[in-house]
Amino acid sequence: MNKRRKLLRLSVSTLLFFAMFWVSGCAAPKKAMPVMQKAKLSRAAWDCLGAGVRYQDNPAVRAQAVEAMRHSARDEALPWIRSSLLDNHPAVRFAGCMAVGELADERARSAVEKILDDADDSVRIAAIFAVHRLGDTSHTAKLTSYLLRDDDPLVRRNAAMVLGRLREHSAVMPLAQSMKDSDGGVRNYALEAMALLENKQAIQELTFMANTGVGAEEVFAVQALSTSRSPRFIELFRYKLVNAVHIETRLAAAKGLGMLGLMDGFGLALRALKPGVARKYESSDGPEQQQLRTWLMASSALGAMGNEGALPGLMVLMESSKDPRVQVSAAQAILQILQAHHSSASDVASLFKK
Repeated sequence: MNKRRKLLRLSVSTLLFFAMFWVSGCAAPKKAMPVMQKAKLSRAAWDCLGAGVRYQDNPAVRAQAVEAMRHSARDEALPWIRSSLLDNHPAVRFAGCMAVGELADERARSAVEKILDDADDSVRIAAIFAVHRLGDTSHTAKLTSYLLRDDDPLVRRNAAMVLGRLREHSAVMPLAQSMKDSDGGVRNYALEAMALLENKQAIQELTFMANTGVGAEEVFAVQALSTSRSPRFIELFRYKLVNAVHIETRLAAAKGLGMLGLMDGFGLALRALKPGVARKYESSDGPEQQQLRTWLMASSALGAMGNEGALPGLMVLMESSKDPRVQVSAAQAILQILQAHHSSASDVASLFKK
């Protein structure tokens, strides 16, 4: 079966409407999008996420769609997220547990309590996160054991990530111990987690990596610093936006600025929605993989900015992409942007009730 089967197709008339905004270069549209079209766009994006959760060809797409639904913060997402707890793939159950925890979904408590005994260690870690967020901290101490003693580096990475997400400052000590881990991924996850916990040494190390790193290391550091939403990194992000060699680093900087309400990288991210943006390839990385990352990161950056001028381009990308991961990413960004405009979101919601 084709692993890249599209999740949805829009009607020709709907696609043509949005394409009219998009065909004239890469500038944002000058006319505001009518409320009715926003309603159609919101429905199309939501349908895309629903199709993603049901997408049987690739569990990574299902997990990504569950995460996107969590970010949507819509009540409509909760049944979909709860259903993911029963998925046959551990990555999807992991995403579902993390979403339940982030949303503190009390109605999913009994389901995640059962998952505490899941056959997969990483899923159990996510279930511990969920029940902790729901008020049961009796299992939380197990996370340190997973982080420091488990044989599987993926399990140790997930334990580090969850310890950061819990925002418990007592986790800094075991995370610091894990910086001696033989796996570089574990060390990076621990470093990011400690930065979330406002550890000064971790922030200094990430700042050093952002300034001196290359390729994936540089991108990772910029992304990790952006999660703090701290204005202290504005100048760093602006420098990387202009001077970084790799487009992925520039897009990470654009998102970091967007998360702070700054539109410096809007033009870059909008242009990156189209194929063929100039880029520098790594010897171990082909153009197809980098194009995928570019689309995913551009969509994510535009979603963080919340600028309605990106909606037509994201709509066309969501419909025209042959890769469901790109479709889900574009759909998530669309919903983020519509949600950022509260009055518009209220208008859209009222239209669906009619």
